[in-house]
Amino acid sequence: MTEIMDDVNGQKVIVYGHRYCSQAGWLKSVLNNKHVDYEWRDVYAADTGNADQLRSLAGGNLSVPTVIFPDGSVLVEPWPGQVLKKLGIDNPGILQRLANWVTGSSQG
Repeated sequence: MTEIMDDVNGQKVIVYGHRYCSQAGWLKSVLNNKHVDYEWRDVYAADTGNADQLRSLAGGNLSVPTVIFPDGSVLVEPWPGQVLKKLGIDNPGILQRLANWVTGSSQG
């Protein structure tokens, strides 16, 4: 686990996932749209050790997405809004976005 935390090195977010997980795909899309610098680690990629690293983070499970933040904290199976909140990125909820759309407000 120490080597995983050394990888973070205070620089970027690390996201463990795979292409068959819709929640992980959704998170990738949100991070890309918000221009968040992150490293994607596919747990099904051969010979990377990503699956073993993830198991050590997620209690022996391949729970995706799992996110490691620059401060070393970990979220297992978070929703994109939880990740953005942890990163301090404004992310209005769907009701606020709907209200903005109805009123023509450009905020959020």
